[in-house]
Formats: sequence, C-alpha cells, structure tokens
Amino acid sequence: PEPRLYLQLAQACLRDRQGKRAAEVFKLMLEQAAPTAAMIGSLLGTCAKLNMLSTGAELLAAAADASMRVDARDAQGLHEVAVRKRKDAYADEIAMAMAKLGVPVTVA
Repeated sequence: PEPRLYLQLAQACLRDRQGKRAAEVFKLMLEQAAPTAAMIGSLLGTCAKLNMLSTGAELLAAAADASMRVDARDAQGLHEVAVRKRKDAYADEIAMAMAKLGVPVTVA
C-alpha cells in the first residue's frame, strides 16, 4: 500500500481520538511504506491541535527510531504545545526524540 493510505487511516484514527490505533498504523507505515517528512509533520500537527501529546510523542519517537526525516518546525510545534500545557513528561519525551533526530529543542 502507498504511504498516503496509511496517512489517511492514521489521520482518521486521530480525529476519532484513537491514539493507540493511530500509533499502530504509523508503525505499520514505517515498516511497509516510508512516509515523507510532510506526512509525519501532518500527523504531528494533528496531535498538537487535538492535544494528543502522548500519541504525538509516541509517533515522534517511532520516527526517530526508524531514522526518518522530520521537519524541525513540526517537532518543535509539538514540543511547544507540551510545554505550554505544562505536560512536562510529554515535553521531555518529545525533546528526547528530537535530540535523537538532531532537531534542536527551542523553548519560547
């Protein structure tokens, strides 16, 4: 299957607040059809918008483990939401994944 199909399924899961299922779909996508940085950014943006920080942190960590390219602005946007919402555990988890990806952690 094309990465686009996995992206659509993961987005649908996120919109239905099914974070675990979205993470499962994302991991399948990583295994079977490499996503682009824009696709990963779209998912991270949706997680930030819906305050699904746990899922966003899990997706970012999975992308880091798979050595995928992630746009720094997308990762930083997710981190900023976690900091602003005072979700320190998620902010730390996101920062660790960002470091693994070589993305600088900026705190506004």
